[in-house]
Amino acid sequence: MVVGRGVRVQYFVKSLMLLGMLLCFASSAILTEGLCSTAGPKVDCGFVGIDEAGCTDKGCCWSPGQAGTAAHQNEAWCFYSNDDISEYELVTTKDTDVGWEGLLRNLTSTQSELGPDITSLTVKADTSQSDILHITITDLHDERWHVPPSLFPESSFAAGYVSQKKPEAAAYDLSYASTPFSFAVTRAGVENDTAIFSTTGQRFMFKEQYIEVNSAIEANSSLFGLEEHTASGGLRLQRAGRPLAMWNHDTLSANADTNLYGSHPFVLEVRPDGSSHGILMLNSNAMEVGVTEDTLSWRMTGGVIDVHVLMGPTPSQVLQQLTAIIGRPALPPLWSLGFHQCKWGYKHVEELADVVAKYKAADIPLEVMWTDIDYMDGYRDFSLDPNNFSKDKMQAFVKQLHSSKQYWVPIVDPGIKVDPGYPAYDQGLAAKAFINDFTGKPYLGQVWPGATHFPDFLSKAGVKYWGEQLQAFHQLAAFDGLWIDMNEASNFCTGDVCHMPTQGATPNASAWLTTTSYTGSSNACQLTCDTPEDLAKLTPQQQLYRDPPYRINNANGQLLGHNTIGTTATHADGSLEYNAHNLYGLSEAVATHSALEKITGKRPFILTRSSFLGTGAVSAHWTGDNAATWADLRWSITTTLGMGLVGVPFVGADICGFSGDTTEELCARWISAGAFYPFARDHNTLGAAPQELYEWESVADAGRRAIKMRYQLLPHLYTAFHQANKQGTPVARPLWFAYPQDPATHAIDDQWLFGDVLVTPILDEGQTKREGYFPKGKWYNLFDNTTIDAHEGKSVTLDLPMGHVGVHMPGGTILPLQQAALVTADVRTSALTLLVALPHLEPLPALAATSETPSYNQQTGLRADSSMSQQSNAEEVSKQAQLTLPGTGRKLLTKSDSQAVMRQGRDVEGPSPGQKCGVSEAGRMTACGHIYMDDGHQLQVGQAGDNVADMYAEVVQDAVSGSWHGRLHVSFQQTDAGNNDCGSMSWPHIGSVVVKGVPLHARVMVDRQQDQLVVNGLQHEMQCGQAFAMTWTLTDNTALV
Repeated sequence: MVVGRGVRVQYFVKSLMLLGMLLCFASSAILTEGLCSTAGPKVDCGFVGIDEAGCTDKGCCWSPGQAGTAAHQNEAWCFYSNDDISEYELVTTKDTDVGWEGLLRNLTSTQSELGPDITSLTVKADTSQSDILHITITDLHDERWHVPPSLFPESSFAAGYVSQKKPEAAAYDLSYASTPFSFAVTRAGVENDTAIFSTTGQRFMFKEQYIEVNSAIEANSSLFGLEEHTASGGLRLQRAGRPLAMWNHDTLSANADTNLYGSHPFVLEVRPDGSSHGILMLNSNAMEVGVTEDTLSWRMTGGVIDVHVLMGPTPSQVLQQLTAIIGRPALPPLWSLGFHQCKWGYKHVEELADVVAKYKAADIPLEVMWTDIDYMDGYRDFSLDPNNFSKDKMQAFVKQLHSSKQYWVPIVDPGIKVDPGYPAYDQGLAAKAFINDFTGKPYLGQVWPGATHFPDFLSKAGVKYWGEQLQAFHQLAAFDGLWIDMNEASNFCTGDVCHMPTQGATPNASAWLTTTSYTGSSNACQLTCDTPEDLAKLTPQQQLYRDPPYRINNANGQLLGHNTIGTTATHADGSLEYNAHNLYGLSEAVATHSALEKITGKRPFILTRSSFLGTGAVSAHWTGDNAATWADLRWSITTTLGMGLVGVPFVGADICGFSGDTTEELCARWISAGAFYPFARDHNTLGAAPQELYEWESVADAGRRAIKMRYQLLPHLYTAFHQANKQGTPVARPLWFAYPQDPATHAIDDQWLFGDVLVTPILDEGQTKREGYFPKGKWYNLFDNTTIDAHEGKSVTLDLPMGHVGVHMPGGTILPLQQAALVTADVRTSALTLLVALPHLEPLPALAATSETPSYNQQTGLRADSSMSQQSNAEEVSKQAQLTLPGTGRKLLTKSDSQAVMRQGRDVEGPSPGQKCGVSEAGRMTACGHIYMDDGHQLQVGQAGDNVADMYAEVVQDAVSGSWHGRLHVSFQQTDAGNNDCGSMSWPHIGSVVVKGVPLHARVMVDRQQDQLVVNGLQHEMQCGQAFAMTWTLTDNTALV
């Protein structure tokens, strides 16, 4: 079969290989036989100290690369020939209910050092969805490990994904060649387009412990994803060829360019014209992904090829397709969107209460108080320190928080202390709830409490056990959410089998690690691990799980078992940790989410460090142990944005930095930016100087200003999370996500959209000004009402002194705002302000020339009416409204002409189907938005007819008189299921409407940069089945009364 048109082909002809042609991609490489690629995979062929001559004498490739640079540390300089191609032939094919499947037979093999090729494979193509192509390749005869569908309960694994198009109108063309087998995916109906995914002429290998599949990529596109890494090169993936390792590891996020706490094998590609697609490789094994100028290379150490091609074609549609597979992000409880305070090192409950009181005294919003491991008894999970955090004191403290409408979140680590008599230990042993080592005994590791076992969250017994422990803990202290940390899993020891130390330890290990100083227990391994006698018991296959033929660059050169559960450990169902390791944090989050639903009966809040695909459906995430440096401030933004692009929108970094002492300037700048993370928490480490926001007045000022703006935006933020829950859209979005057709946005990662609001912070020490890019449109500063007109996208210098951050809303949108308060509960009950931002004003051509020279008389030309409609009621209700010029207090109307009238629904029209937001054309402007509201904690996302309100505004110029007629319409949205039944929602009143960018005439003597119409005193009550409408007229002879 002919491969799809437009495919970039890189195929090294077999005959040239047989002739022994030597080829290398780097000038520094000396090759002896076969083909070599400096892009890898590089399997070490040498030894420490080998030189070029010794390498070539062994028949291997020599490429020292850039010696001494961080980007190439731990890469082999002498490596096996690595660019031959294993070939398979497609022998047979047959149609299936969802597409087709075929048999692949191995023809040629290569790189025997990685093991023999599997001789027979099966390939399946699921073409049943129009915008998602699913291809799997696995061993024909032996079942191989794959990611358990049970970890994605809300995804298309459990319920079929519904495409936006009918299958017969597929967005892709799939073509394949039989000998050698390859396939290509192109966008349907697009001529001469580069393939979206093409294996033609690319390396393809399928061995027991090494799978490689490569695809050509568009040379000029921008690629994103492959989290979680602290990327020194920015959000956009670098094409230097250095592979990114994916193996969850407890590495400080302050360390750039190495594998961290999460693995998300997903790439989102944005081409210069803005068209976008995604490649999801659903595989949990250790892997590396290499990106060069023209190739995307997946190198996996096990599992199967399980690739999903997501056709987009917009970034938002790609995320919608991704989260249909891995699960839509959870809607968090409303309170969790407030500001959080934590520190490792709060010594007693009185210090917690003091911190809460000081935030209130400083007039800085604080929603949630956290406790790190300090509160535990000997660092045992589910316990309270009887002296400093006693049961009575903690219960009283939590009760006081709740009475102040605040919340408490404690930390819980997965490691259960080995300590007979400790209920969590005894019950775990009895229930067989722990992971076992390869000898069949509970795996022994070491974390903060000392010797520990680890719950098996892939087993029913482990999940049940965990839920029971959380239930007992909640009865001890009524926590509101949970922080699950150290769940990569982190282990202070490295070993497949560990034993209690032979000296200095009591049999129950209850005290041998705990010190008398407040600094806590040591994190140096004190277990005895991997003795020669233990390692001799490993089978040859277990040896390969411990040290596989292909070593990814884990933690800069460590074995896979480094500081985690040994890879030969087993779960209750026989699954190897070698395969399931990357799922440990996700499986704990799934178990915790299920338990909290049952315990509290409310929407859970969980914060996890370790993550995998699907984590966003059950948990929030923070970026781990960063540092108090300016580099970490900048990196925090790229990681926050990156995690949103892999389906984890509720994410943020430790504000002001975790490790080290922050500075006043850094902390002030960090809170100005961090207040606009989706998850906003101040947290730092044991022994570091205090960094609560009230510690410096300049930081307190910055915190008040930024956090109170966050709280004003709370209804918009909550609505953005609802959109994420329904469509998978990130909450913190790169500019290109909303403006993909503007190539200038593709490289920007120091600004972001907070929902629809553009955030531009200062990120460099000593700076008070910076350049910010504004895509095409009109932008309104939410702090001072100034505007930026970007008729085309442009960079603008912003003046941002200490405590200030750029926050702009785009013309064409309507934002719901509420009054800032110290807690979200008080924000939630305050009146709504609807902020209507009109796009560029463009008068009708015939009127544009005369619009600056109006006639003048004493009659006001402005009229405003507010009304509400209900289908079954024609009762009139009078209301008072007042129109003023902002900043002047001068009335435009001395007598209100505003009325609220109950009318038939057809009398007050909303937007017609197909009407667009942000229209700016001669004589017409539009803006729109929507609001989601519920009680803030209900388990199920609201589906009633009064949970979502649509807002639509339109301003039209009369062709004869030149008058501008405007209308704002707010109505409840029909749900996806067509449900118009009213729920029990109690909406806040619409208190005021502000229309920015209205065409007030110059004779009114208002600065055109601040032209806006303000209508106060409405106090309109939103009720299910009703609509609110306001109309106004602005004539050319408008004047002050």
